[in-house]
Formats: sequence, C-alpha cells, structure tokens
Amino acid sequence: MSVSTSCIKLCLLATLVSSSFLCHAANSELSQALSTSQARLHSLSQSGGQLPQSQISLSSSAWLNGLPSISLSHLGSLDNGNSYEQELSLNLPIKSPALHSSDKQIKQLTQSIQAQQVALQGLYLSGLLRQSLWEHRLAAVKLAQLDRKSQLLDKLHSQQKQLTDAGELPIAHILLLERELVDIALERVDLNQQQAEALALYQQLTGQEQIPQDITETARASSQPNDILAQHPLWQLLSLQKQQQLMIIQSQQAGDKDPWTVSLTAKNTADNQVDDQQLGIAVSVPLTLGSALSQTELSQWQQANTEHTLNLDRTYIELKTQLKMLEQQQRNLLDQQTLLTQALHLSRTITEELAKVKDQNQVSYEVWLRRYMDALDTESRLALNQVAQQQLYSQQLQALGISL
Repeated sequence: MSVSTSCIKLCLLATLVSSSFLCHAANSELSQALSTSQARLHSLSQSGGQLPQSQISLSSSAWLNGLPSISLSHLGSLDNGNSYEQELSLNLPIKSPALHSSDKQIKQLTQSIQAQQVALQGLYLSGLLRQSLWEHRLAAVKLAQLDRKSQLLDKLHSQQKQLTDAGELPIAHILLLERELVDIALERVDLNQQQAEALALYQQLTGQEQIPQDITETARASSQPNDILAQHPLWQLLSLQKQQQLMIIQSQQAGDKDPWTVSLTAKNTADNQVDDQQLGIAVSVPLTLGSALSQTELSQWQQANTEHTLNLDRTYIELKTQLKMLEQQQRNLLDQQTLLTQALHLSRTITEELAKVKDQNQVSYEVWLRRYMDALDTESRLALNQVAQQQLYSQQLQALGISL
C-alpha cells in the first residue's frame, strides 16, 4: 500500500468516525481466522470437563407456571361408620395471559442477550487476533529495515576495509562500522522474539501455522445515522440486561408470577342411604390490587438498576475516551509522517554534503557515519509510521466494536 493511499484511507476513517458513520467490510481471510478461533474456543470449552450442549436439557413450559399437583382426601363420619367423603383433585397452575406475554418478551430479550454475548466473544477474539497480526507485521517491517541497513553497512564495511588494508584509512573506521553491526544484531534478537510470540498467539487462536499476508481492513459508510458506539456489543449487552431486569420486576410488581389455578375434582359422598358422585372444575384467580413486591425485593431491584445504569455510563465514557485517544494518535501519526518525510530529505542532503568534505578531511569519519545512520533510521521510522497508521486503523475498528 502506498503512502498516499494509506493517508487517504486514514483521513476517510477520521471523517467517518467523527460523523459516527462506520461499519466493516471484513477481509474474508481474517473473517475465516475469527470463525476458526471461535470454533476452537468452543471445542476447548467442551473438552474442559463441561457438560456438552447436546446433553443440556432445559425448557420452560408455555402455559404452566409450575408442576401439576394431585390432592387426595378421605373423610369418615365419627357418628356413622358407613358415612364417608372422598375427593380427588388435579391442580394445574396456569400462567396468566399477562405472565404468558411477559415470558415471551423475556425469552426474546434473552435470545438477544445471548446473541450479544456471542458478538462480544467475537470482538474479544478479534482484539487478540489483531494484536498478534500487527505485532507480527511491525516486527517483520523492523526486521526488513534492519536487514536493509545491515546490507548497506556491510557494503560500506567492505569498501572501508579495502582502504584500511591499503593503509589509506585508520582501523577506527572499520571498528565503528562493526559496532553499528553489533547493535543491529542485538536489536534483531529482540525483534525475532517479538515476532515469534505474535506468531505463537496467532497459532494458539487459530491453529494455523502461517499468518495471512493481507491483514488490512476496509470500512464503508453505515446506514445507521446515530452514534456508532451505541451498537458496540458491550453497550448493547448491558442495555439488554437492564431491560430484562426491568421487565422481570414489572412482572413481579403486577403479580403476574402468581398463577391461575385450575382444579379438576372428582368427589364421592356415601352413607347408608345415598351414594353420590360428583365431577367439577374450580378456577382460582389472584387479585392484582396494588403491588405484589415486598420492600426487600423493591430495594434489591433499585440497587441492581443503579448498578446497571452506572455500568452503562462508565462503559460509554471508557469507549468514547478510548476512541478520542485513538483519533489523537491518528493525527499525531499523520503529523509525524509529514515531518519524517522532511527529516529524511534533510538527512540525505546532509549526508551527501558531509561526504564531499569528508574526503577532504574537513569533517571526521565518525560524524559522517552518524549522519549516515540517522538517515537510515529516519527512513525506517517513516516506513514504520505507515504500518503504525494501518495498525491504528485496526485499533479504531476494535474500539468501535467492529469484529474482523
């Protein structure tokens, strides 16, 4: 990706973020990596001693608010041993229409909560994948810059050694170059470790041996006009949980949890003259007068509701703050790119001018070498700055709650 293309894409991202119109067209290879990570995580959780999902059998009755019960009674007369009364009742705790409607809404909310939990898990895995991908890429770019720097110094070392062997230059020139090469070797050791750790994280997440070559992500305008942070999976999850708690407490307050009891009764009454058998039905309906909540239940809900509200506010502030910080970092990187471009031009010019007077012994070899190294370092910083902008772009997507 060229510098100009990168700048155009990043400026477009800044405009989209500030206007809250952003969504993600994920690279298919990165999306596949995320799907693989989710499947591996699910497999590991199932093999970790938990009960497989296929063996979990949980259900809720659509119309019963509890288990049916049977009551049996036998009453005998104390005065007449031949007189008795027997009664058998089947009692069915039926959900009230209000409770049936409330349960349906709570079920829909629960399904939405589960969907957001899956989305949040995907966002978490996306963060780990992005971390591994970009740490590996940054290390690779740094190593490539070190290789280029090392090749140039090796070439210069070969030229200087010929002059030194001929007695035209002091041996100190060679030693300075060799010192720079040792510093490069030391830096390469740390970068190899960083790259290996990033690759190990990616392999642990996906089970794949190689990191994709194309790890850039793209964005397009979203059709949702409001604050994009309101679509963040964490924000959505907290909002849905708060709605669920509110719906549950409202149902309890209205007494919807108290069932309508339908009793099917068979009764047999007998004495010396009569043997009477009866069948009947009885319905018991609770009276919803006032609130069915106790003060303890109301206080517990008020405390839970306050905590949910605080969590929502805190989450929004944290997400907004993180996004603002990333936007500032983006502006800083763009400013650095402009300055680094100017610095690179100046460093090359200075090195060229010093090389002219170096040959005339007007400036020391060490000063020229240091300027030459500065020019190479500035060139490396410019290349890394471009990669850092792409990494920051990915971090902004992560902060907005957009998975791979």
